[in-house]
Amino acid sequence: MAAAARNHPDFAVSRLRRRKALTLLAFTLLGGVLLLSILNHAGCIPHHGADWRGFDRKAATVARVVDGDTLRVRVDGDDAETVVRLIGIDAPELRSTDGSPAEHFAQQAADYARKRAAGRRVLLRLEPTRTRDRYDRLLAYVWLSESESLNLALVRDGFAYADRRFNHTYRALFEQAENEARKKQRGLWKDVTEAQMPAWRREWLGERREDR
Repeated sequence: MAAAARNHPDFAVSRLRRRKALTLLAFTLLGGVLLLSILNHAGCIPHHGADWRGFDRKAATVARVVDGDTLRVRVDGDDAETVVRLIGIDAPELRSTDGSPAEHFAQQAADYARKRAAGRRVLLRLEPTRTRDRYDRLLAYVWLSESESLNLALVRDGFAYADRRFNHTYRALFEQAENEARKKQRGLWKDVTEAQMPAWRREWLGERREDR
């Protein structure tokens, strides 16, 4: 009787359906693992809420300004320093791992950030969806006062580009500030050439020209 059931056409169809379902499930799980790996590498997965608990809306002291968009801070009550990458902006690179020279206006951007933030108490704010970059640096808005963030100030005064590679809460505001700085030729916009801009921005400009 059991052998007859196994030889029945409906049994074969059911077995085929189970195999397809298991195969689909396996591919779905594999795809999920790969996606999580990619997102984690890109810094798109929050550290299980630890960053939110430890840094969001926390007062901190700027221990050192590394360059125009990177700081080392100490959160109140914590002796350890945390590397903070200012989210939403990209300042010219002061130094690189491949030994290439500093980008145009890099020293001026670092000096500006140092003048505005070094040794100061600031407030950190995080983005809801992304708290770390691919180098595991904390991504944050650094508020110098209740009404001014260092991120926006750097773009507004022409010491950093509005970073168009990622979405964030203040993206439109940062882009508007950059447009105004460019029109008024503030900071780097006085004499920067396209060849002196970061690679991602040159690519973005090229895509804009192609779309016209």
